[in-house]
Amino acid sequence: MHESALEEELEHIQSMTIHEAVAYANRLARRLKCNDCSEIERTEGLLLLERLRDRARFLKITLNPT
Repeated sequence: MHESALEEELEHIQSMTIHEAVAYANRLARRLKCNDCSEIERTEGLLLLERLRDRARFLKITLNPT
């Protein structure tokens, strides 16, 4: 993900509804579990999950790398 795309995603998270944030977190977690993710993709994915966790505090998101 390019820096500008990451920034757009981070900004988009702030405007998501709770349902959208939950669905996005589920999709992102599944994507991070795949074996073909690069370290950069994992790092950016964890950053996005952290922002989602802050947005929807009730989500039980673990930020430990798999």
